[in-house]
Amino acid sequence: MNRIRSALALGICLVFVVSTTRATDPLAPIPAAPAVTAAQKTIRDIYKTDFTKTKTADQLELARKLLKAGEETTNDSIGRYALYQEARTIAAKAGDVALAVSAAEATCKAFEVNRPDLIIATLEAAGKSITHPNKAIVEAALDAAEDQIQVDDYSGASRLLKVAVSAASRVNVNQTALTATVTAMTQDVEAARKAYEATVGERKILTKTPDDPIANLRVGRFLCLIKGDWKAGLPLLAKGEDEKLKAAALKDLAKPTDPMAKVEAGDGWSELGDGFDIRERTQARMRSLMWYQQAAPWLSGLSKDRVEKKIDELTKLTAGRVRRADLGVWVVLFRSDDPSIWNTDTKRDVDQFALAVTRAPAATRYLRLTETGKAESVIIEMTRARLTERTENDGYGWIGTKLNRWNSIHLGIYEVAPPTAIRGEIAIYTTTDASGNYKGWGFGHVAGPGGQAASWATKPLDKPVFEIAVKSTALTPEETKRLLKKK
Repeated sequence: MNRIRSALALGICLVFVVSTTRATDPLAPIPAAPAVTAAQKTIRDIYKTDFTKTKTADQLELARKLLKAGEETTNDSIGRYALYQEARTIAAKAGDVALAVSAAEATCKAFEVNRPDLIIATLEAAGKSITHPNKAIVEAALDAAEDQIQVDDYSGASRLLKVAVSAASRVNVNQTALTATVTAMTQDVEAARKAYEATVGERKILTKTPDDPIANLRVGRFLCLIKGDWKAGLPLLAKGEDEKLKAAALKDLAKPTDPMAKVEAGDGWSELGDGFDIRERTQARMRSLMWYQQAAPWLSGLSKDRVEKKIDELTKLTAGRVRRADLGVWVVLFRSDDPSIWNTDTKRDVDQFALAVTRAPAATRYLRLTETGKAESVIIEMTRARLTERTENDGYGWIGTKLNRWNSIHLGIYEVAPPTAIRGEIAIYTTTDASGNYKGWGFGHVAGPGGQAASWATKPLDKPVFEIAVKSTALTPEETKRLLKKK
């Protein structure tokens, strides 16, 4: 940052400050090309030494540095745009699709750009790298296509899928399965487009008559059973004229916490799905699978055996049809303001419960810690065996032993370095003599005087309710952004 400060002293317009931009802030227009070129020249001057390094690892480090600088630049839209462009170009040339797409997405969130155009250009640029695996292009194109479906841009989704088709044809490993996934999604997008166009009239009716039972049924059915947007569609189905769909929607909307009520919600969609066509049946089965997966850890005996059998069957039946659903669901092991109930079978109410960690999936790969008040989350890599241990990995630690020191229970994620916390901050993990007070997210003690406390990224919280969940399958692109990991 010293080089940046020096540049500022010379009157260069790029200014880097802590970002306050929110997703709801208006998008900025794309700066004029000459202004962007001038800003890029300034960037290359500031990071002159970094630009001279030619190793792939150094180039990717520079791309990450420029992307971060762009995120922190809030009062210079030209500089911000140029930083994102440089980061995207460098990452694509170095063959890191995920990083290049992250820079493209950052541009889309801040500027008035055509998202499909920018993502396609980014993937095409990355594809020219001789070190780039085509599978990553396929995955990125599919993810971007799904995002376009969510905003009903079926033309943009189709264009992105063409990129996926082309890349899939060049994949050397598991090409058949990948091509099948792309083909299935292409068919689903076309079906969704036709269904969307078929409900134009009903959507107009709902703007004037929001309780119209026929319009609610048709639009709700499209949203839930074709598009897979259950959040928007369920309230409509609950007001629709189809009594069976209404009953299933109402059970779902009740957000049951009792395990058997979750099974009933799953049974409802499973039974209804048997009478639907293939696309509606797939979405119904996926919804059913979601409820069964949430209920399974709490069940025992015959009920558990039946639900686990259903999970196996539905997983096979829906494979390759709905990609996001294939990513699985989070299994919640804990939600409480009381760390003492961690790794117990406690069922008090919706915000006071816990499961023994033996109920976590055997193949657990990630842990998510959420502060429910603000709905903020951080994610770390995890295994089931580590859930009740203190371990450190990728620059972050996890304390799941319910360590009791300084009149407090420690439970959460902490940052390994630097180890010493400033007096008054919350220590999520502490050494025996308090020589190392590690900061982070979760339950700990007030560094110095002691006493039960909690914090989120070093900031004290007043009796928060934390949720701890685990996942055994891949993270979504959005979840990956919250993955804590240091090289």
